[in-house]
Amino acid sequence: MDREIEVDRDACERTPDAIRTALQRRPDWLQYFEQDWLSAAAEFDRAELDRVVDKWFPFACACATPGYLDQVEQMAKRLAEGDTEGMVFRDAEGNAYDAENHPIDVGRCP
Repeated sequence: MDREIEVDRDACERTPDAIRTALQRRPDWLQYFEQDWLSAAAEFDRAELDRVVDKWFPFACACATPGYLDQVEQMAKRLAEGDTEGMVFRDAEGNAYDAENHPIDVGRCP
C-alpha cells in the first residue's frame, strides 16, 4: 500500500478566511462551517467564534494538505467495495491489525 499521508497542521492558517478558503475543497463542510460561523457571529459571542475556528481548523488542514483527502476518499471507496488488501487498522494504543482483526507487526504509530 502507498505511504500514508499525514495531515499537515501548518497547511492552513488558523483564521476564518483561511479556513473558509481551504474548505472549498469540500462544499458540504464549508456550508456547515458557514452556518456555525454565522450563528456565533449573530450572537456577538467571541468565545463561540473561537470555538468554531477550533472546531473547523482540523478539517481545513485536511483539505489543505496535498493528497490527504484523495487518499481518504480512495480508502473509503476500497472499503465500500470490500477491498481491504494491504490495509492496516490501528486501535487507540497504536496496535496494528489486518481487516480480519488479527494483530500484525508493522511498527508503532509515531
